[in-house]
Amino acid sequence: ATIQLALVEVEFSEMATSKVQVDARRVQRRSANLLLACVALAVGTKPFLLVQIEVSPRVRRTMLRWLAFGAGCPSWAMEDIGEGGDLGYEKQDGLKPGLGKKRTRVPGFTALPSGLQVKDVNPGRNETSAAKLGDFVVFTWEGYTINYFGRPFETQTLQKMSGVEPNPVRFQVGDGTIIKGIDEGVRGMREGGVRQLYIPVELSYDEEKKLGPRPTTAGGNRALDFVMDNKGGLMDKTLLINVAVKRVYQK
Repeated sequence: ATIQLALVEVEFSEMATSKVQVDARRVQRRSANLLLACVALAVGTKPFLLVQIEVSPRVRRTMLRWLAFGAGCPSWAMEDIGEGGDLGYEKQDGLKPGLGKKRTRVPGFTALPSGLQVKDVNPGRNETSAAKLGDFVVFTWEGYTINYFGRPFETQTLQKMSGVEPNPVRFQVGDGTIIKGIDEGVRGMREGGVRQLYIPVELSYDEEKKLGPRPTTAGGNRALDFVMDNKGGLMDKTLLINVAVKRVYQK
């Protein structure tokens, strides 16, 4: 695996490009320097040297976590479980384990270790901070039932038809008031960013219906509840939710 890192080199007066071959042991010995370089890069330290390093997949994952940490993003923001990663089976209680529907890797999406799959449609404004644990996030959203005819349960069209003008949703990342798929999915997003979230049932709505966001129309609530409340044990309850971040801030 190949990874590119921008390493801080104060003795250079301009950016230079160099390719360096190192083995895993050498990378591990330089771990502290790599971490400091990632942090320095995140705060805009210049000048720097672009280095391409050949490393094992295990070391690559570790280095990507360092870089994500330095950029103020969660580790998964730059980590895919890999093309060969097994996503497992859908949670269908009416079937024996291993006999359910095999989970689908959505083309163009990044599959995360939690089972969430994400795709950035718009990265947002670079001059704004990325959402992280403890930040307040304001967002609007749309939701669709993937395997129930792709039926929408929250869209602007449904709102207009019902005469609803909802306010954006506001929550604190990690406060437990929003479904896990969105709480995880907004991390690393910036203001103006748009991200699609392919959410498995275990990161979705709770049976008590305490977690938000809830649909703003009666029809949307019926469509969502028809899927989520199904007790037959055969329905695939995966959801597609599109999130548009309006604001990220701290109190």
